[in-house]
Amino acid sequence: MIRQKKILIVDDSKFVRSIVAKALTRSDDIDAKIITSDSYAMTLDILNTNEFHVAILDVNLPDAPNGEVIDLLIEKNVPIVVLTGGMNESSKNIILEKDIVEYITKSNPKSIQYIVTIVKRILKNYDAYVLLVDDSELMRKMTRTNLERIHLNVLEAKNAQEAISILSSNEKYIPLVLTDYEMPGMNGMELTMHLRQYYSKDQLSIIAISGSDNSKIATNFLRHGANDFIKKPYTNEELSVRVNVSLELIDLFRQNKDTANKDFLTGMYNRRYFFESGTPILDKSNRRKEPVGIAMLDIDLFKKINDSYGHDIGDIAIKEIAVILKKFLRSSDLLARFGGEEFCILLDDISFEDLSSKFEEIRSAFEKNIIIQNDLQFSYTVSIGIYYGNSNSLEDIINLSDKALYEAKETGRNRVIIYTQNKE
Repeated sequence: MIRQKKILIVDDSKFVRSIVAKALTRSDDIDAKIITSDSYAMTLDILNTNEFHVAILDVNLPDAPNGEVIDLLIEKNVPIVVLTGGMNESSKNIILEKDIVEYITKSNPKSIQYIVTIVKRILKNYDAYVLLVDDSELMRKMTRTNLERIHLNVLEAKNAQEAISILSSNEKYIPLVLTDYEMPGMNGMELTMHLRQYYSKDQLSIIAISGSDNSKIATNFLRHGANDFIKKPYTNEELSVRVNVSLELIDLFRQNKDTANKDFLTGMYNRRYFFESGTPILDKSNRRKEPVGIAMLDIDLFKKINDSYGHDIGDIAIKEIAVILKKFLRSSDLLARFGGEEFCILLDDISFEDLSSKFEEIRSAFEKNIIIQNDLQFSYTVSIGIYYGNSNSLEDIINLSDKALYEAKETGRNRVIIYTQNKE
């Protein structure tokens, strides 16, 4: 069971606690429980029964006027964002010497939105993996410690070949590689050039690290595909900032790609992405001489739903497709909305018997499903047409499954029809 993340807000102002909590709650990218406190004593009590993933703290509390609450959260290894009404330069320097993520003043009109941005990055780091490549065990240990301070999950490689192996075989998504320059065998620049043959800059960020005094090293790294360069020696803060910026840019690239590839209503992939990703899956199955299954699924009498209840309810009916299908499909199955109430699923590495059984269960699940929306209750059935076999053309297979769907509609709806290579 995945534990829900928790955010702590400590401020003696009820207004500040409220606006910060509301801003965090409204963010689509933040799924966390928010707990608030107005004093040091209350925070102590809360920490007895809660573990937090990030804390937003006021420096000056009535019962802790000198930032004592910061030290309290540092002891708990919680990333800290300091939010304060203002301090003199001396107090500010003392605070900045502490192990905090960011310092934000309440007087800045954009401070609340900036808090949301910082909190998003901190929470994402808990689930993010980075690969550290360095032949020095001591340097790996030091860098790993610094990266774990910002709560990243760190994988290590002692040379370039080991790094390549980890990237190619690891099931975890690794968006960032930090590589030292001077390593035996393949050096960091050669590793960067190799990785760029397989991963673009919007798929994998590479930060190069070197202590060389050669001014051309940084330029050459960037020319050959590195996203950033850090010169040794560097501070913990510099490393943290560079790493977080790189991860943020990769996230933005992924979000933009998702926007282009996904249907806005259901969050499923769209037709264009289905063809882009489905063709390599089909090619792989053909090389292995293994059949694939392509299923076309369509809501029965969908026009009647729209005419009877309106298009808003029709949209709810369409979104329910994604909810039910995800209960039955594997993570490797490719699912897309083709348009309107029509959906397409590509399944490889599956037997005819398992395919048939799976879609009969799906058909039955829709038949039994009741959607409740306010005072309205309604249900619908689906028809499913499937082709199971081989072909050199994804479009040809889709056309055959479309014919099977047409037959399912014409012979009574609420049924599954499967064509195979023996029945086309």
